[in-house]
Amino acid sequence: MNSKSAIRFVVLAAVAPLALGACSWFKPKSDWDKAVEARPLEIPPDLEAPPRTNDMVVPESGGAAATADAPRRAARSATGIDGLHVADGVDGTWQRIGLALERANVGQVSAKDEAGHTYELTMTTTREAAEQGGWIKRLFTRKKMETVTQRVNIGVSADGEGSRVSVSGDAAAVQRVVALLRERLG
Repeated sequence: MNSKSAIRFVVLAAVAPLALGACSWFKPKSDWDKAVEARPLEIPPDLEAPPRTNDMVVPESGGAAATADAPRRAARSATGIDGLHVADGVDGTWQRIGLALERANVGQVSAKDEAGHTYELTMTTTREAAEQGGWIKRLFTRKKMETVTQRVNIGVSADGEGSRVSVSGDAAAVQRVVALLRERLG
C-alpha cells in the first residue's frame, strides 16, 4: 500500500462517521420534538380524596390479621383473576391444593391460612430483559436475563355442593397455576 492510498484511507475513515452523523442535521423536527409541557390538571375540591365510609367493604375471613392485610392483597391481585369449580368440600379442596402445589414445585408457598382457606405462592422466573439502546448496541451486546418474582393468591370458598378455587396475581402466573390445578384436581 503506497502512502497516497494510506492517506486516502485515513481521511475516508475520519470523514465517514461525520457524514453519517450529519444525516440527523437535515431531518425536520416532529411535533413530538416541539411539544411543551402543559400545566397540570386541577382537581375539584370535592374530589380530592376517596370516600372514607365502609359501605362497600367486604370483610375478610380470618380475623384482624386478614383485615390489616386486605389493602395489600387487593393491590397485588389487580392484574389477573381466574378460577375453577371442584366437586369436593372446602377443607378437602384446600388440602388437595396444598399437595398439588408441593408436588408440582411450581413455586414456594410463602403463606397459608387454614381458617381462611388461602395460600400465597411465590413464583420466581427468569426471562429476557427488555432491550435498551439502538440497533447497533443490540447487535453487539449479549441478551441480559432478569429474574422476576411473582406472587399468586389462591383461595377456596363454598360453591353449591362443591367449592370454588379463585386464583389472582400476575396474569401469566395465574394461567400457569390454574392449568396446574385443573390438571391435578380434575
